[in-house]
Order: sequence, then C-alpha cells, then structure tokens
Amino acid sequence: MATKHTFFPKRFGDRAACIFLVVTLIVVIDFELMTVLPLYHVPFSSGWCVHAFCGLFAAVNVFTNLYYMMATDTTSGSASLPSVLKPGWVYCPFCQHNSPPRSFHCHICDTCILKRDHHCIFGGTCIGYKNYRFYIMMVIYLWIGAVYANVYHFEYVHEIAGGFKMATFFTMFMPFIMLIFGYASGYQFYVLFLAGVSIFSLLLFTGLLYLQVRLITKGQVTYERKRGKLEYDLGLIENIKDVLGTRWYIAWISPFISSPLPCDGVIFRRRDEFVDVKKM
Repeated sequence: MATKHTFFPKRFGDRAACIFLVVTLIVVIDFELMTVLPLYHVPFSSGWCVHAFCGLFAAVNVFTNLYYMMATDTTSGSASLPSVLKPGWVYCPFCQHNSPPRSFHCHICDTCILKRDHHCIFGGTCIGYKNYRFYIMMVIYLWIGAVYANVYHFEYVHEIAGGFKMATFFTMFMPFIMLIFGYASGYQFYVLFLAGVSIFSLLLFTGLLYLQVRLITKGQVTYERKRGKLEYDLGLIENIKDVLGTRWYIAWISPFISSPLPCDGVIFRRRDEFVDVKKM
C-alpha cells in the first residue's frame, strides 16, 4: 500500500543533501551581508539597504519555497481514485490502486506522485503537480542569488586570493588539501571555499533552470520529454499556468500568494481538446 506524505526526507542521502543546502545557504548569506556588503556600503545607507533587501528577499523566497515544496502532499493518495481502470490509467502494483495519466511511482517516496517530474534530493521529496510551483521558484531564486553573489564578491575574493592564479582555483575546488599543505591561510580557505561553492552552485542551478524552463514551456514532465510527448502542450501562457497557477503573474513574488492550479492533478487539459474549445 502507498505510504503517507511526510515532511522530513526518508532517505539518509536526502536528509544530508537538505541539511547541506540549508547550512550552506545560511553561511553564504551571512558572508555576503555581514562581510562583503559593509565593505562597499556604509551600513543602513541607501545602497546598503537596497542590496540587503534584494539579498534577503531572494533568501526568504528560497527558504519559504523549499518549505512549501517539502510540506505539500503530491501523492496520488490525496486524490479520489476509481476502482475501475479508466482509459489511459495504469494499475500500480506497489500502491495497489489505479493511477491517473502523468502519475508515476517513486520507489524512494514509496508512493505514486501526481504529475511526477523527478525526485529532488535537496527536499527529499518528489516534484509533482502540487509542489512544482515551489520547486521552480526555489531554483529561480537560487540561480538569481548565485549570480548576484558571484558578481558582488568577485573583487573581494580577488583581493583575498592575492590575484587569480592556479593555487586559487585549487583552493576553491580542493580547499582541504590546499589548507593542509599550507597553500592557503584559514581565512583564505574560508573565502575561497565559499567562492568555489558559489561558482559550482551557479553552474548547477543554471543547468537545472534551463532543463525546467524547457519542460514548462513545452507542457512536459521529464518522462514525457524523453518520449517526445506533447499532448499537454497548450501554448506558453497556459503551460505556465499549469505550473504557477492562474495568478502566475504575481505568484513569483511569494509562495504565500494564492494561485490556484487550473486542473485537479488527475484530469489534465489536452492539446487537441484545448485547441477545439478555443475554436468554438
């Protein structure tokens, strides 16, 4: 039988990844706001306030979207499922019930997920119909934060490193080895390690964002992209609504803003049916 949704990740690897993400974000935010920002702007000046607000706005959105992503129940157990197998539906031998189209079983979560895209290790949960909005907005704000951090602390990192040379890059990506062999001081290790994390994060979130934007704009999940299925592609705006909801134009501001999804997670609007309705 399917298991109930739980907030905390079940798998040790997921718990470790989630803790690493949260702790790293807190350390990087503290570094950018408490160490780098005061070097370029007098505390509480207009410039300081603008940068502090932008940084905290992105940080709050990352943490709140992460929370909602983990707290939202995306399992098919929350939907009313028929006892008779309907056309397009499949029987899940693991959950022992009929699963609707676009619903797939996750062996990590041990249940079927409505409109499942993938399992996110940083949240220890599957990304599906009800929490897709929170996942994509978390990735967007993580990407914005990574761009912002890399640009803003570039000059300071360059100064602490004594110029960018081969040892600098080794310290960024092999910090403990460089520290042990005396090629970097304790503070250089700290700063260059955070710089390396920021660069790696930028590359990671750029790749994730690129993949997700491609999926969303085509009305697909990962399974459908691999098989070239476009039956749920309703056009750019409608595809965005299927993820961010009917109030997509303001849903990006905060996960606290209500934005109802146009479907119920069981029955979805199809491309051919949507086109026929628009022609009427």
